[in-house]
Amino acid sequence: MDAPHRIDSPNYDPRPIDVRFLVLHYTAVDRVRTLEIFTDPARKAAAHLVVDVDGTIYECVPCWEGTALRGWHAGVSRWRDGQTLWEGLNDWSIGVELVNFNGNLFPFSEAQYAALEAIVAHLRRCYPALDDANAVLGHEQIAGFRGKADPGWRFDWPHFFAACYPGQIAPSRPPACPATLRNALASLAEFAPVEPDAANAFWERVSLLTETAVALAHGDDL
Repeated sequence: MDAPHRIDSPNYDPRPIDVRFLVLHYTAVDRVRTLEIFTDPARKAAAHLVVDVDGTIYECVPCWEGTALRGWHAGVSRWRDGQTLWEGLNDWSIGVELVNFNGNLFPFSEAQYAALEAIVAHLRRCYPALDDANAVLGHEQIAGFRGKADPGWRFDWPHFFAACYPGQIAPSRPPACPATLRNALASLAEFAPVEPDAANAFWERVSLLTETAVALAHGDDL
């Protein structure tokens, strides 16, 4: 496949990491606002790759050429892999952001799943640890204890694993957002503004509300 569009973000550490995981997120804002955030040094956030709803891929933190630098996408995070407790997943993972206002409410596009299939195929050739389906996690699996709930209910994990890891057993990736909260959030969608700046502000605040409620629901038990 063609290389992603390169976006120069300042929000990473210029040192290589030992890639053991791939972490999926949703953006909570549109593609334009996502790239504004990832290129703003004051925000101190950037994933390696961004996938727009039409499947276009953007590389914000270097990883595509076979050396991944330390992006700022996972934050305080942990994951128990068998007998090993991994902490600070920025040190160990490539982050992929999927453009979606709220992955607990809105489906992801087929173009995004196709782009993910191409991304995973490429990254598996570069990073041997990603040959294992168990190496792919949602942000909610590694940071649900502090409210992260992405990629969320509407991300089709079985579809993803069947396409990207055929022949492997698909690991369980349960959503962190409780069903009652998801149903409550769905009622907000009818009030969402359409104009891009207003929509971004609205859904970014809904995402913060989601994180607060998920953190309260789960505490420190994830």
